Amino acid sequence: MSKHAARQKTAGKTCHDDGEEAAPTGGLSAKQERALQALLQGPTIAHAAATAGVGERTLYRWLTEPVFRTAYLSARREAFGHAIGLTSKYSPVAVATLVKVMQDASTPPAAKVNAAAVMLRFGREGIELDDLADRIETIERMVGQPPLLGSVASQEDDD
Repeated sequence: MSKHAARQKTAGKTCHDDGEEAAPTGGLSAKQERALQALLQGPTIAHAAATAGVGERTLYRWLTEPVFRTAYLSARREAFGHAIGLTSKYSPVAVATLVKVMQDASTPPAAKVNAAAVMLRFGREGIELDDLADRIETIERMVGQPPLLGSVASQEDDD
């Protein structure tokens, strides 16, 4: 086992190879927590490493370690979920803006055509996603697997 992979037990506390005590939640050291945040906010791994005060090779190595990688992927998924939530929140405003552009007599024809194309594309993609969700639910029922997400019908029943 390499010195990087080894963990030391000191007075009953788990320490990481960076010499820092593991955080009580998630098993990451304070440096790893800083690196995790820097990865989520920075444009590159090199930038994240510099921001967190660790070497770039260290950060690449941490990304191969299961505990750090799992924490990183989970945090990234959560951050993306927040972005999707904002997208959903402002979708009606976006649609209203497109409709306004299409109906405004002073809007250039090219902008109207672009707004109309965007509306049609969103509509088509929405139908395609609904169709795919229905097909996946049908397959899940066929193989006896519970749906990953609640169906639209079951969500409507809960309201």
